[in-house]
Parts: sequence; C-alpha cells; structure tokens
Amino acid sequence: MHNAFEPDGLDQNVKMIVPSMFLKKHYQVYLPDADIAIVPNGIDLEAYQKKAVPLQKSDLGITPEKKTIFFAGRISPDKGVTLLLQAFEQLLKERNDIELVVVGDYMSKSKGEKATYQREVRELAERLKPHCHMVGGVTPEEIYNYYSLADLVVIPSQFQEPFCMVAIEAMGAGKPVLVSTRGGMTEFVKEGDTGFHLQELMTPETIARDINKALASPDLNDVALRGQRCVEEKFPWEKVTQRFEKVVNNWFK
Repeated sequence: MHNAFEPDGLDQNVKMIVPSMFLKKHYQVYLPDADIAIVPNGIDLEAYQKKAVPLQKSDLGITPEKKTIFFAGRISPDKGVTLLLQAFEQLLKERNDIELVVVGDYMSKSKGEKATYQREVRELAERLKPHCHMVGGVTPEEIYNYYSLADLVVIPSQFQEPFCMVAIEAMGAGKPVLVSTRGGMTEFVKEGDTGFHLQELMTPETIARDINKALASPDLNDVALRGQRCVEEKFPWEKVTQRFEKVVNNWFK
C-alpha cells in the first residue's frame, strides 16, 4: 500500500507492506490485527552516477549566481503549487537573486477542479515571468537530469504525503530539501540534519520565510550532504529489495 485510504472490505488479518511508519499507523487504526511491515520505496542511484545528463542553469536562461528554487510533482491542489508560486512572488519583492523552476504537467486536458487549478497556476506563472520557468511534464527517466538545476528543492504538500519519491530523489542528487511535515517525509527528512521543514500553518508568507531561512543557513551544503548519505544508506534498490525479500520470507517460511 502506497497511499492512505479507508480499507473497507479487507480481512482484519491481512498482511500488508507500506513504505512509511506514517502509513503503518494509519492502517493500524482500521486493521489492528493486520501484520503490517515497512519497506520504503527505493531509487536507482545509478541514475545519478551513470545515466543522468545534468542540465545547466544556462539551459533555461538562468545565470549561475542565481539561487534556483525547484519543484517537481503533480500540478494539483494537494501538492501546494500555487502556495509556492505565491511565496516566490513574495520573495521577488525582497530579493533579485532567485529563480523558480517548476517541473510538472500544467497543460493537461483536465476537467473540473483540476482544470481550474492548472489555469490558476498558469496565470500565476505568467505573472512571475521571466523569473519563473515552467518546464512541463517530464518522464521518470528525464527527471534525474533536472535536479542539477536546484539550489533548494521545496515540497509544500498540503495532504498527508505518505512517502514522496521527489524528496529522496532530490536528496540522492545531493540537493537540500525543504518539506511539509504532513505525512511521512519527516521520517527521513530531519530538520537541520538531512533537510529542512516548512512551518505550519503553511501560507505564502511562511513558505517565503522558510525558503529564505534555508538558503541562508550556514549548514546548507552539509545538510545536503547528510541527506545524500541518508538516501545512499537507506534507499538504494538493492537494500530495499533485500528488506522486501526478508519480510516475505518471514511471512511464508
């Protein structure tokens, strides 16, 4: 299970694998007799070391001295994209050394609430030109080429994020992350150690303040390095596979 939902109809004695303690606690409420094991999601470290073709800031027309705020993910309300854009608008009133890069499909032929939200995102992004760079959607293989652009990766999720692949991908790329404390990301993004936390309640003003604080941290590079080591130690596919096999073998030996 990779998402939180009410497991109607599942046997109380079900065996289940989830990627975070957050999800385990969630399902224990509904399934107190279930055997729930934690096996995190993993990443392909070779994607950075051998396969990636890192982009340069100049590829997007960004000068090297500019600090680049980076977001990757779904362009939907639960990901907090408009909040980040509004926070960036606040930052532009205070400083002229920042740029924003947003990776995610904001031009999809959606309907209803999602279409309205994406239109709002496009309007905000247009207002923030030329400092806001909307990349659009990229494939899972291509995303590894984009993390090189980031000075800070911001993940302002508005829902209980069960795990978040973008967080461990960015950390694996050696980039500092500033994340929502809602959900499971705080299990591996430790404030001031392997990353930074967004303060509640998240507003454009508080997000802008937290971005400024993270960028100004004298430990920014060390935090990024510790985050990278955390991912290398806990989340390579080889170790995740071993944990998965151990769980299954214990269940069915």
